[in-house]
Amino acid sequence: MQMNRKRIRKIPALAAACALAWLSMPALAQSTPTDVRDLVGARAAGAESQLLARGYVSVGGSQGEDRKWTYWWNEQRGVCLSVTTREGRYDAIVATPAPDCRQSDARGGAPEFRDPGPQDGYREHIALVCYGEGHKLGNELKSGYEYDTDKRKYVARSGVELKKQDYDTSLTIDINGERGRIRPAKEMVPPIHADNEDGWFPITDLNVSRDFIRGAFKLNNFNQPKITIDRRNGHIALDGMSKFSGTCDSLDRDRKF
Repeated sequence: MQMNRKRIRKIPALAAACALAWLSMPALAQSTPTDVRDLVGARAAGAESQLLARGYVSVGGSQGEDRKWTYWWNEQRGVCLSVTTREGRYDAIVATPAPDCRQSDARGGAPEFRDPGPQDGYREHIALVCYGEGHKLGNELKSGYEYDTDKRKYVARSGVELKKQDYDTSLTIDINGERGRIRPAKEMVPPIHADNEDGWFPITDLNVSRDFIRGAFKLNNFNQPKITIDRRNGHIALDGMSKFSGTCDSLDRDRKF
């Protein structure tokens, strides 16, 4: 009987150690991979079918009082998912170390993410509105008096001067799989600009990864800003003759991008 009491007293200490180990796991292991973010909040029955269609296989789980946990392994991407189901919906989906899915991980840490592409049969859709401030080069009519050394007196002068113009504005970005487009505010578009579709300019050299979105678009032959979006904090920067810096929010109100 005394031995059983000792074992019972050890249980809280073991639970505390497990909780501490969980909290100390790398932040990377607690993130949601891009190819399953749209399943958070979805009904479990339909979401399970989607996981299977996207190359994940169920490898077991456990049941709690008000929720259950299941683990899913994707052999092609080398990713293990921990899925929390509550009240019939997927409450959370996080990446977890490969051993949780009964797979070996020589590094002993979180799996390396390989973002999905067309070969995985998945096309990510991202719709963003970005607010911030920027500047562009514009023409400004300037007039006044200027000293003329030949005439040795001040004379009236007028002309057009190229000057940086600041503005507060917003822009919209739409990405569907490998294709993307951007609709900058009218303040950003020069009078002479490239062809566009109702204000939308195609994004070239588009690269969508887990943490960043990069590309470029052509306003004209001299002004082709590069786009960099940090998906971790939503910050966007346009670098070209037209510059912009701000923060993006998802137009899909039910989730971040």
